[in-house]
Amino acid sequence: MENFIANDKTPLGARYNDETKNIEFRLYSKNATKVFLCIFDKPQGEEAIMTLNMEKTKDDIWYTEVKDYVLNCQKRPVYYGYRLFGPNWQYNPNFELGSDIGFNSKFDGLSNRFNPNKIAYDPYCLELSHLPSDVNPGYNLFRSGAKFHLGNNAKWAPKSVFFPKKEEIMEGVSLRPFVNEIIAEVHLKDLTQRINMLENGTYLGASKFAKTIKNLGVTMIEFLPLNEYDSKQNGFNHWGYMPLGYFTLAKRYAFNKTDGSLLYEFRSMINEFHKNDIKVCMDMVYNHTGEAGLINNNPDDAILLSYALIDNASYYKTYSNGYYRSNSGCGNDFNISSPASMNLVADSIAFFASQGVDAFRFDLAAALLENSCDCDVIYDNINSLAAKLKDMLKQRNVDVIDDFNVSKKGIVLIAEPWTCGGDKCYQLGNFPSFWAEWNDISRDTFRKITIRPNEITPKQIREVFEGTPSKFKNNKSINYIASHDGFSLYDLNTYITRNPTTQGGSEWEICSNYSNSAYAQENAIRKQLALLFLSYGIPMIQLGDIIMHSKLGNNNSFNKDDAINYLNWDKATRKDSFENRIMEYIRNLINFRKDNPIFCDKNFKKCLTYHYDNGEIADFNNLGYWNNVNDKFFGVMINEGKNRLYIASNKSNDRLDMILPKVNTGFEWQICLDTSDFSYINITPRNYIEKNYILNSQALALFMEIKK
Repeated sequence: MENFIANDKTPLGARYNDETKNIEFRLYSKNATKVFLCIFDKPQGEEAIMTLNMEKTKDDIWYTEVKDYVLNCQKRPVYYGYRLFGPNWQYNPNFELGSDIGFNSKFDGLSNRFNPNKIAYDPYCLELSHLPSDVNPGYNLFRSGAKFHLGNNAKWAPKSVFFPKKEEIMEGVSLRPFVNEIIAEVHLKDLTQRINMLENGTYLGASKFAKTIKNLGVTMIEFLPLNEYDSKQNGFNHWGYMPLGYFTLAKRYAFNKTDGSLLYEFRSMINEFHKNDIKVCMDMVYNHTGEAGLINNNPDDAILLSYALIDNASYYKTYSNGYYRSNSGCGNDFNISSPASMNLVADSIAFFASQGVDAFRFDLAAALLENSCDCDVIYDNINSLAAKLKDMLKQRNVDVIDDFNVSKKGIVLIAEPWTCGGDKCYQLGNFPSFWAEWNDISRDTFRKITIRPNEITPKQIREVFEGTPSKFKNNKSINYIASHDGFSLYDLNTYITRNPTTQGGSEWEICSNYSNSAYAQENAIRKQLALLFLSYGIPMIQLGDIIMHSKLGNNNSFNKDDAINYLNWDKATRKDSFENRIMEYIRNLINFRKDNPIFCDKNFKKCLTYHYDNGEIADFNNLGYWNNVNDKFFGVMINEGKNRLYIASNKSNDRLDMILPKVNTGFEWQICLDTSDFSYINITPRNYIEKNYILNSQALALFMEIKK
């Protein structure tokens, strides 16, 4: 494990210059005509104590500096923000706060929304002093509507917090191929909120739970968004998919909420996971922000917090009539093709990589394939940010792993390869080769094989078992059964429809209650899990699914900061419980996968032969078998590794008398797993099977060839 140094350096934003003892401020704005830096003594309740003119330098960057002895940033945080003028609100030396001097329009045909009566926080700041709803739940102070656009909000606007951070030595993790990872997705607060500890629900609490996660076999923890967001915006938001900044961390998850302490606690969490050889993945939302949006669909009345005030046209996809494009479904689309946004994304990833983050999952990542600064949708996997990001990060001294089969130093990029709207918004398999991708084909197939078996053919099972080669040339498929979106694993095997109290959520769910049969339910769960961990690709599971967490049928729990989302670990610790049985079963499936590296081998597909239920090899040209939804049997032999393995699956509601393939001379078949027999917790050879085996209804069995 190689250690490294973490610092707080970013190309834009505020920075302490060790040589000059000055604090330097840099802000990008292509379209601003005048920019002022405002320094505040306190984050709330006071006007600026200092307003400084900024000079425009090369590359549309505005710059000024302040002697540190004036601000004393080494001993106390500096609170700051910006006022900007532009084409729609021209600078006039006679301008007074709260006036309309220089005002032309709230927005112009070029999408500018400059308003010097509003304070903008820095897109590159590492911390926000407070949230808009902390001081104004209705957001009126931040609106451009008729009653609000002249209001000076300096006393109450969120301020950028600058406090120079000390460099720290960070723990590394062992080098290993990405294909070897076992990914667990979780919301940071939900992870420990119900644990009896002083630090529950925080970065510090998560770090104290690292050993427990390691003991489950998980090798990478994927956190839902950790960037700062306003949970009270538009009702309530728990998950955090409305980011206010791409360098800021959510202060609500800090145990120590003292200004200037946030990044240190985050680093401490990273260190603790790395000490346990667990990698950390951050879920990043670069397709939209939690800022810009229109009130009552009125282009005159927009929310103005940062990006829209600084350079609306550069940061957002906008129409000339003042409306925002919203293929994200969240009120705006980030203008991911503009130089400002492209550099911000690369700088943000590089910054968190320097803090020890090992991988990044990109929400609605089809947006990163766009290659147009206007509102037309043009997907391009050669010239878009998705294609350029590897090289852009290399320029920032960050390596992107481009071969998931070898041990290399660097970060991993993971795409959610679709978005919510727009033409051709489903882009699975279309990302450059150095991207891993969430695979909803595997998700739906793993579910349907027990829930809608009459919709699944042997060919479809083979497709996901082999890592979906019709979409992916390399091993880059992130296989999963359930994620934060939709039902939990327990719920999709328990409910036939979503809970009517759910806000939003889709009706498309593939789910079943198996006629309220607890036996059928558990067998289905065990079968789905077996397929997940015995298939080619990188398995991902919700951490809550390991302990059979139920959201009581809520399939869109984004707004539930309560027991619907908080993980209850108590049930899984009871030795005689269903939850404990499944947890131990998953732990052993993971261990079996780790003990048999063939499941991660790049030659996996070459090692496979497929078989009929009579044990004979299935002919690839027999389309009557492969494309037949009524054929109930699927059998596959894995011919490499320590011992040959045979997986047999029955998707019929009837028992199936199958014949095992012939063994090699001097060997015999032993059974390791039958999902219909709940005593199979350890996935190890245990009973000799001569030739015939009865597969129970909807069961999957795993056999190993053992020397006699």
